[in-house]
Parts: sequence; structure tokens; C-alpha cells
Amino acid sequence: MFGGVLTILVAIWVYRTALQAKTGQAVLWAAGAAVLFFVVQMLFYNINIFIIDGLGSDVGGEYDRDLTDIGDRKDGGGIQDGFFGSVLGVLFEIFPLFMGLLSVALVRTKYIVKEEITASNLVSGIKEVFIGIANSFKTN
Repeated sequence: MFGGVLTILVAIWVYRTALQAKTGQAVLWAAGAAVLFFVVQMLFYNINIFIIDGLGSDVGGEYDRDLTDIGDRKDGGGIQDGFFGSVLGVLFEIFPLFMGLLSVALVRTKYIVKEEITASNLVSGIKEVFIGIANSFKTN
């Protein structure tokens, strides 16, 4: 669910940037950014599953199930047990979202804004997105 909300925020961020940079086709840039975010996110979720499969013990049939099943993919007695396993689980959830956001930020900075890739340029405009969303709830 959080990934979906973040995808919408990323699309708004890129749309606002494309409008400010006057690149034209702002909707296509926003849609492309949402697709890029989703694809990178799914790629890194699969990488996480490969890591768990490679380092974990025998996870059994409960781990490898349909994608439509609800529940976590915690392995029994493997690398996800204990405090380290809990931290690892959180990192496995955050890493794909971060990499998706980073990939969109790189494309946004390089091709839309056409600026040098620095930390401040990668995250520029995020604050304005939240200010714009907050201002949209104000009434006159």
C-alpha cells in the first residue's frame, strides 16, 4: 500500500517538474516515472526474494506461494529470525522503494531538469509537492 501512495507522489513530483521545466508532455513524463518506479520496485523485490532463498535454510512450501496470497514471506528458522532478522525484513521492504525513488530522481534530474546529478538536485522539488498538496485542502 505504501508503494502505491509513493508511486502517486512520485508521479505528482515529476509532473510538477515537467510543467516547471516546460518540457511539454508532462503527463507522459509522469506516467513514465510511475512505470519506472513500479518496474524498479518489482525488480528489487525479486532480488530480495533471491537473497532470502540463497541465504536462508529450507523455507518450505509456505514461503513459495501464489502472489495473490496474503501474508508475509518469513522463513522458518532462517535468516529472518531474531533482531537481525527483523531489521533485515525492514530493510528488504524499504530498499525497493528507495531504489525506485532513486531511479526516478536520476531520470528527472538528467532528462527533465537537465542539471548536474547531486544530492540536492535529486531531491529538489519534493518539499513543493507536499506544500502544494497541503494548500489544495485550504478553502478561501
